[in-house]
Amino acid sequence: AWSAWCILALHLSEIGTKVENTASNVEEWHTRSTAVVRDDDDDVKEEQKQHQQRLVVHVGPHKTGTTTIQRYLNKLEKKGVLRNYKWHYIGLSACMKRAIMNGADCKIKQWDDIKQLWRKGFSVVVSMEMFDYAAALSDDEAKDNISHLWNSLPTPGPVMVETVVMYRTPRNKHLVSAWKQHMASNGQNMPWRESLLSAEDRKGRKKILMSTMPSFAEWLCDGTWPGFAKYHTDRIFAAQINPFGIANAYHEQGGANVTMVDMAGAENRDIAGAVVCDILRLPCTAEKTLVDFPDFERPTDQNKRDEPMTLGMSDEDMTEMENIIRQMDCYYYCRVKDDINVLYAKDQIFGDNDSDNDSTVNFCQCAENKMNYADANQSFKLAQQLSCRAAARKSESTSDK
Repeated sequence: AWSAWCILALHLSEIGTKVENTASNVEEWHTRSTAVVRDDDDDVKEEQKQHQQRLVVHVGPHKTGTTTIQRYLNKLEKKGVLRNYKWHYIGLSACMKRAIMNGADCKIKQWDDIKQLWRKGFSVVVSMEMFDYAAALSDDEAKDNISHLWNSLPTPGPVMVETVVMYRTPRNKHLVSAWKQHMASNGQNMPWRESLLSAEDRKGRKKILMSTMPSFAEWLCDGTWPGFAKYHTDRIFAAQINPFGIANAYHEQGGANVTMVDMAGAENRDIAGAVVCDILRLPCTAEKTLVDFPDFERPTDQNKRDEPMTLGMSDEDMTEMENIIRQMDCYYYCRVKDDINVLYAKDQIFGDNDSDNDSTVNFCQCAENKMNYADANQSFKLAQQLSCRAAARKSESTSDK
């Protein structure tokens, strides 16, 4: 006889406020068609009793140290360190990318191997910044695509997923960093951009077109690099710099528990070390080095782009941009604040929002009669209008000369 499904209990209370799983979330998991563990698999059941299995999915967003985290996890996987703690890392996957983008049915390449590891009691960690795309989808699309994402993973039975989201400040610098990334990249087109060049011409022509590279203001205003690419800046805004929108999508539409990591609060702990030590909960020292592998070096952030580039916006414009993004943060934060765990809370948004005594911790007014914030679509329009005004001023100033 087949065994009854088991919900793997999630004990995030060690690192934050307990998240209550709703009955509807549990029901969602019972609709999955996955492998099951037989009653006579005594060795498997014993392994699972001895090691609390977890499925942790790091969902970005872009430009929050994701590459560094992935390098560290990949290094730990290849050196057999994760295996020592009964963890397995799944890196970049075209299958999972198709699932979250298009709602495609697929199974990752390592399906059979990972299924066996899971049945032996291993936990699984996945990291892919493309997962932030869920925040750019409608509720129905997000629910469908996230379901396909979960089903691309070979975990027997209904498993409560733990998603991990990074929160980067200042908020306007996060957006600027996304712009720099897109200006420097010859990589993927959809869903972030559509090339105006053929694949054959793209690589060589970009250097020729450097003189037409848009400023930050111009790019956000019309989303075009003349002669090179058309960018879906609305999607970039809604997904890549919208951590609370991502948290909302995965909790509400994906039935997942969410942990938000405040990167400002983790500044002395480094993000890769925070994930390994405080999310996966591997035994670490206070300096975030592995107790059993003290000489194992963590990778440094090698994906920074600090070269000077033209913003085309004044300091006042950038302050206004910060406020626009913060208002969007509040829109989604007020919807998920009671349902997420927060690590290293330092930013003012994580303060006691019901307090009237200290304005520094009362950033978001989440009471129903006080909420007046803009969602991602409305916020993008405000940011776009601001950018267009700045770009117009620059154009007028240039023409006057």
